[in-house]
Amino acid sequence: MKKYFVLLAISVIPVVGFSQSRFFVNLNAGWDHTTDKYYNYNNYEFFDNDGNEYSYGASVGMNFSDVVRFRLASVLGQYSYGQYYSGSNLLKTTMTLKYFSISPYFDFRVWTKNKFELFLSPGLKLEYISDSDQETAKTDGSVSDGNYVSNSYADKMAGFAGSAILKYSFNKHLGVTLTPEYTLYFKQLYEQNDSNMKRFSTRLGVEWHF
Repeated sequence: MKKYFVLLAISVIPVVGFSQSRFFVNLNAGWDHTTDKYYNYNNYEFFDNDGNEYSYGASVGMNFSDVVRFRLASVLGQYSYGQYYSGSNLLKTTMTLKYFSISPYFDFRVWTKNKFELFLSPGLKLEYISDSDQETAKTDGSVSDGNYVSNSYADKMAGFAGSAILKYSFNKHLGVTLTPEYTLYFKQLYEQNDSNMKRFSTRLGVEWHF
């Protein structure tokens, strides 16, 4: 992971020396959908637990010009998944992982009309699992926190993130943003999985320039 922190440091260095009036902050929240996350073992039937996939975030940034700006974003969120059983005293196991991520982005404004702006934003996502919770329902009605879905997940992940930001400005200081994003991680959540983990998200935010 050291090389990712070096890239992050290189990305942050250029922000030094700009006027404070170029800065902005964004507070946001949204819906996430993480795929290729399952513990692919024993050919059990997998399921999504999409109601437990969400995140909250904040970002700070500055404008380099009218069309380019830099943004550093942090996110707290969680995603959930599970598996059903057959021929045992177990019914299903649900696994929930909570994460923290930090991501540098460059936003390129590609379209503007009246009070609307559209940015395209490539970035690098650095993500860490902060907590995990596992719950298994049994046929006798009891619930267990036993290790039926492996806990051997990768607690550090990195990936390429690409997003689009649609912004509407109420005035020169205040605006709202809608940000769909796709992240392709560089490896699997579990080594046994067939493909690398991916995430789709949609975030609604409030942005303030000062």
